[in-house]
Amino acid sequence: MGTRLELHEELLKFVPNVYFQPPTSMQIKYPCVIYAKSDKDVVYANDTKYRSIQLYDLTLIEQKPDTDIADRIFTHFGYCDITQYYVADNLNHTKLNLYY
Repeated sequence: MGTRLELHEELLKFVPNVYFQPPTSMQIKYPCVIYAKSDKDVVYANDTKYRSIQLYDLTLIEQKPDTDIADRIFTHFGYCDITQYYVADNLNHTKLNLYY
């Protein structure tokens, strides 16, 4: 897996606007991905940490309800799940969990 900045560059392949934990005062342009760090998946072996992978919470926000961006992100990353769809403020949100 890679660094957060490498993930940022990968996400830019899907949407032109990618934000890492943006402040509430920031003007956001759509479509976009907003992401933040979450848990880590840690595997132990021989009483030590063998592997650790960072979990990111991604939110894809779009004006159109039926694009394929979420499916392309889901397919591109090996450890990715789509967890929720919802509409808020007339914008379509798709939540994803991504280990990277």
